[in-house]
Amino acid sequence: MTKRLYATVVFYDEDTQQLRLCGTFRDRVQSAIDRAGFVFNIPTDREDFSTEPVTDEHARQIGYMAILSQAQNHPELRARLRLTLKEPMHWDAAPEKDRDGGH
Repeated sequence: MTKRLYATVVFYDEDTQQLRLCGTFRDRVQSAIDRAGFVFNIPTDREDFSTEPVTDEHARQIGYMAILSQAQNHPELRARLRLTLKEPMHWDAAPEKDRDGGH
């Protein structure tokens, strides 16, 4: 029997105004992954098949990326962020567009 692959999804729930995280089997979200505007390795500087350790700092970066990507798409969340970033966010720098490629 083949083991089902697993995915973790971070999203902003407008009804509760909360960031949420859920887990699901990857075959349930694979079509969304295939259409994603970006998919990259964690840590971002690692090549495919790297077995180097994932550190506390990498875990922090993953969290920051997940939260900032939600804030990019949900301006009401931005005022609540109290994050220390290396560079300030310029929310208007990225043109507004359909981030899932129109699907």
